[in-house]
Amino acid sequence: MSATDKLISLYEKYRSDLGGLIAAKFKKNQHDAEDIVQDAFYNVLRAKNIDTIDNPKAYLYQAASNLALNRIRKNNYHRDYIASMDDTAVDMLTPERNVLAQHDLKMLETAMDKLPKKYQTTFLMSRMHSKSYKEIAADLNIAESTVEKHIIKTLKHLRSHLDEEVGV
Repeated sequence: MSATDKLISLYEKYRSDLGGLIAAKFKKNQHDAEDIVQDAFYNVLRAKNIDTIDNPKAYLYQAASNLALNRIRKNNYHRDYIASMDDTAVDMLTPERNVLAQHDLKMLETAMDKLPKKYQTTFLMSRMHSKSYKEIAADLNIAESTVEKHIIKTLKHLRSHLDEEVGV
């Protein structure tokens, strides 16, 4: 059996179980788990000689575990780095981004001002206060479907208004 045939056999036999294990063990979503499994198989493919691997299944599972741990470490490092930066440092690093964001915010405020008050209220409760449609409906004493309609109309209006501003 050639090395390619062995790899195909390994892939067909262990891909699904390995993906489930990675997703469960490292609390990864299915997409991330599939990426890690693909990378593990790629590492096996790159091995100098697959025939010299005593236990290909163990090698594959260990490779996938190592890749998952490396991804977690990288994500944690990135998250910690971003969290360690204060707002002024971010603004100092990208002054043009700050100007663009202020311009975008002004365009959004102008578009919001053109909406009826009831649409503004439901949209802001949803987006600014992270309330669910059910919570908004209870607070405003309206049907949940009405909240959904208000949000949809608001999003359509904002998209249309901002597209006009940008010239799309």
